Amino acid sequence: MGKLSREEAYELLGRPLISVVSTIRPDGTPHMTPVWHVVDGEDVVIGVDSSSVKARNVRANPSAALCVMVDEMPQRWVLVNGRASLCDEGVEGLLRAISVHYMGEEEGISYSEQAMRDFDFALLRITPSSVIGFDGLE
Repeated sequence: MGKLSREEAYELLGRPLISVVSTIRPDGTPHMTPVWHVVDGEDVVIGVDSSSVKARNVRANPSAALCVMVDEMPQRWVLVNGRASLCDEGVEGLLRAISVHYMGEEEGISYSEQAMRDFDFALLRITPSSVIGFDGLE
């Protein structure tokens, strides 16, 4: 299996693929959740309800990881390990960007507006300490 270059890894991260984020529970076990994400610079950003398990875990332990993979041959994947932080600044704009990224302009804007009314969102930002990817080829 060959490694992806940094550019190839970020190209894959930039696609609207469901990813899985992992945070650490207080007892030390991982908590994994499928999420939508966007890349902001080198960071990976997801929207979370500020009272969610993910948010509570990050407040107690900033270690986090995100994995994204394709459901096609070759089965490429990228793993981002890093330090997570929560932020309230710019939530509406980034939540809209995430929704549009996955749903398209019209549906994404409508979805993000409804989500902002229904939930107390924060941004979970993972600043990578490592980004590794593999091409799935033998």
